[in-house]
Amino acid sequence: MEEKELLDNEKTTKSPKNTKKIIKNTIVTTLVGSFFLGIGFSYGKHVGRQLPVNYKVYNDNKIIATVGDKQIKEKYLRQRMDALFYIKGKEKMSEEEIDAFENSMIDYLTTTEVLYLEGEKEGIKVTEDEIDKEYENIMLSINQTFSITEDDIINKLKIPEKDIKKSIKKELIASEYIAKASEVSEEDVKKYYEEHKEDFLTVKASHILFETTDENGEKLSEEKLKEVKNKAQNILEQAKSGVDFSYLAKTYSDDTSAQNGGDLGFFMKGQMVEPFEKAAYNLKVGEITDDLVETDYGYHIIKKTDEKYEDFETIKEELAYTLEYEKQHEKLDELIKKYNVNVKN
Repeated sequence: MEEKELLDNEKTTKSPKNTKKIIKNTIVTTLVGSFFLGIGFSYGKHVGRQLPVNYKVYNDNKIIATVGDKQIKEKYLRQRMDALFYIKGKEKMSEEEIDAFENSMIDYLTTTEVLYLEGEKEGIKVTEDEIDKEYENIMLSINQTFSITEDDIINKLKIPEKDIKKSIKKELIASEYIAKASEVSEEDVKKYYEEHKEDFLTVKASHILFETTDENGEKLSEEKLKEVKNKAQNILEQAKSGVDFSYLAKTYSDDTSAQNGGDLGFFMKGQMVEPFEKAAYNLKVGEITDDLVETDYGYHIIKKTDEKYEDFETIKEELAYTLEYEKQHEKLDELIKKYNVNVKN
């Protein structure tokens, strides 16, 4: 077994809390540019490209959601879904996949609206210069991606400049509002660290692995399993009696860490498969597990060799992102209730 599999295998591990993928300062990740992706599909039809495999007819005037007294119509969903269908090209999507993308797009539209409305209420404003700069960036991006000029958009696709800039203004306000609403200070981060310090305890351990699957990943026969367990039990007794752990790992372990005497380095909660993590954290430094620890990989003998808390200065920026992320979601939940967001079936 590869040593890193114990940490990285998707079926058996979890991501640590403070290594979530966090987008700093905004939960609106697509914002202005996404509004115009549909241009790619529309323009493709104008120049004679083939229709994509996936296509769906939308009713532009149908109301798909309400945010307070604001109505969101299906034409805005169509613009985004047309873009998706165009990008997918000949890749067939199931109805379930299309539904999932539609739900995601509707969530984006309602999220932007509540953030914009609250931002306006809080007095957030954007200047004409900021809008113009974003407009120029969007035009450049569309030209690079689809080879469409500003003139194509305004005159051929009949999208007025004033409408584009109106959307830019709305989404910039939404972005600035959520950035301010989710700010956390270094004092906030330090306080959280101190109150949840056990979450940042890392453990260093070595192990000896006896695999219970064959080279094809299939479970060994009952007879073979019994042989492996008896062998593992015998090595455990030797380790407990004082035989050098590193020597035993190099001699008997089926893991690639054997060449390092079974050393796995430091890891934190959520990085190892659960039975392994629980056993390692419950040991004192220098202790070896009393019993074999069984995981999907096989039988493990584990020795805890060190432990330490992650240094605050090292993780404070990443932790701040995590707290901002959580604060964003709390604020969104609050605003969704406040503005009585209602998505139509």
